Amino acid sequence: MTYAVHCKARPEYALSTRGGAVILAPVDRSDECQHWFREDMLSAQVKDEHGFPSFSLVNKATGKAVGHPAGAGRPVELVPYDRDGLQLDGSVLWTVAGEDGDEYKAIRMQNNVRLNMDALGGVKESGGIRDGTVVGVWEWNGGDNQRWSIVPYD
Repeated sequence: MTYAVHCKARPEYALSTRGGAVILAPVDRSDECQHWFREDMLSAQVKDEHGFPSFSLVNKATGKAVGHPAGAGRPVELVPYDRDGLQLDGSVLWTVAGEDGDEYKAIRMQNNVRLNMDALGGVKESGGIRDGTVVGVWEWNGGDNQRWSIVPYD
């Protein structure tokens, strides 16, 4: 099963890949670059500091996983992913924040929950999300550009 990942700041856009980068693009269900596998084979063993289970997002078109960048304000990376191997270093492991009643939640780095997936520059004051908005990580500020929904494709 594949999933779409939407940002609350502009739900009609989906997490995608383009030119080796992870970006947001207008939803196109036929575009395999917008289809993601949610790999959770390590979820029972690897959790974040709050006890939430880890998972990886692996792109259907590229076979690469969303990897952690070097720090806040940096784009996430597409990195090779070995489905048969175990990447215990945490560089491709993410967690979803606790249940708060909202379908859109923070997606956090498993090994540093202070850094959250972020549509960089995707706030209204900066022009909002548009085709090609780069996805990175940022410290939690509660903005809609940091809230995500992972939903299955039919």
